[in-house]
Amino acid sequence: MGTGAGRSSAIQTVFRYPRFDVSIVRKIEAEQLGWPAAGAAGHDSGLGCNRMYDDLRRLSWAEAKRVFALEGSLIARMESGADIAEEWATIEDELSESDQGIYGLDLGVASTVVSLSAAKCVPFSSCNAGAFGERHQEIYPLVAFYALAQAVKLLSESAEEAAIGLEGNDYLVAYADDIRKIREFAQSLIRRSPLFNAIRTRRSPQPKPKIKEDQYRLALE
Repeated sequence: MGTGAGRSSAIQTVFRYPRFDVSIVRKIEAEQLGWPAAGAAGHDSGLGCNRMYDDLRRLSWAEAKRVFALEGSLIARMESGADIAEEWATIEDELSESDQGIYGLDLGVASTVVSLSAAKCVPFSSCNAGAFGERHQEIYPLVAFYALAQAVKLLSESAEEAAIGLEGNDYLVAYADDIRKIREFAQSLIRRSPLFNAIRTRRSPQPKPKIKEDQYRLALE
C-alpha cells in the first residue's frame, strides 16, 4: 500500500530520526466524509489513485498489536545497527520471506495502517517519507484513509494524544513531523480498541410510517 522505494545508495550509515517540515493541523469536516462505493476497495482497485493499493480492510486488533510489536523490533534494529544500509537489506530479505510481516507497508507507518483497519477505517495510501534513509514519494510520513463519521471523535483524540496532524473531508490524512509520532498514534488507537468496537457500522432502521385506520394493512414479511 505504501508508495515504497527500492534499495538506495542514499541510505545513511548512521541512524538519525529526521524532522519533517510540516505544520500540524487537526481539522475534520465530519459531515463531508465519504466512503468507498461497493466493490471500490477490493484488491487491484487502485483506491485513491494508488496503483500499489492493497485491500487491508477488517484486520483484527490482535493483528494490529502483532504488527506494532514486530515493527518496533525492526525499528530497534535500525536504530542500533552498525550499518543502516546493510541492516535494512537484511530486514527486507526477512520480510520478503514472511507470509505476513508488515504487509509490504513502509516501516514506521505499518502499525498505523493495520490499527486503522481494525478501527473500521479503510486505509488506502501510506508512506514513511524516507524516515529510515530511503527516498520516498511523500515529503512527510502519512496515512490516508476513509473513516466513519462515528469514529471521528476517537480518531481526533488519538491524533491529539500523539501530537500528529489529522485533516480532511472526503477522506482523512494522518501525518506527522516525526515518524515516531505516527507509531504513537497507532498505539493510541489500540488503547481505544473497545471504543472503536462499539461503533455501529450500519444505519439504525428508520421507523415505519403510521398507517391510518381506514387504510389496508399489507403483510410485508
